[in-house]
Amino acid sequence: MAVMVATIITTILIPFMGKLSDKVGRKPLYIFGTIAMGLNAFPYFWMLNEGSNFMMFLATIIGLGVILAPITAVLGTMFSETFAPEVRYTGISLGYQIGAALAGGTAPLIAATLLLKFNDSYVPVALYIIFTTLISLTAIWAVKDRKNQELDTVHTAS
Repeated sequence: MAVMVATIITTILIPFMGKLSDKVGRKPLYIFGTIAMGLNAFPYFWMLNEGSNFMMFLATIIGLGVILAPITAVLGTMFSETFAPEVRYTGISLGYQIGAALAGGTAPLIAATLLLKFNDSYVPVALYIIFTTLISLTAIWAVKDRKNQELDTVHTAS
């Protein structure tokens, strides 16, 4: 139920975050969401660890419903703005799929391994989340913010 409510909230927030990204840029909004995700790592697990249904609901809504919205809202557009039209589909597809396989596919296994190795302590998992946000912030540093730029100018041979 918590995931469903959080997903509905994210779905409602995404258009607003997209509109905000048109004003402030994709990169700043992505950076904001990523920093918020890192800052939420310890509070998220603390709230889950409280054993309260309300705290679990709140943690899920904040993490999945609110904090993920700015990241999700700008990701597709930001990827599109990163690549030239001639290689855009390939660039987006390779970047997204390789990233999802390496980071998204292994994240649950890494989290489960950390929980096993450290006697069910959430601290290493929270540190892992912070580590991945630092990787994201490092990667986003290389992305040009294309706010207010003409993206698909066609270059014709003379």
